[in-house]
Amino acid sequence: MLASLRSSVLGQARRLHTATGRTAVVPEPRGKIQDAESFLKSIGRGCDEYASKFESWEQLFTTDSRTMKNDMGISTKQRKYLLAWLEQYRQGRDTYPISLPSPKKKK
Repeated sequence: MLASLRSSVLGQARRLHTATGRTAVVPEPRGKIQDAESFLKSIGRGCDEYASKFESWEQLFTTDSRTMKNDMGISTKQRKYLLAWLEQYRQGRDTYPISLPSPKKKK
């Protein structure tokens, strides 16, 4: 009985966590960033090559990771970087490019 109650509660928590009915907050463009292309250019790491895949500002902020992977062909590293910056922008942080660390030379 306790095991079935526990699995039921955990299952409900999982469903709440992965609910697809969530709506993404789409912030207003600000400063020099006025569209999806300028946002992608400003965060760097070659994200501007995906500008053609996002038709609008709203689509940039509402597209989920699975869609970016399956329909747009964006790699895992790029998706994680892009999604992290989208969340930072939602929270009011201004964008800037973060360069990849250079590989260490072997001795």
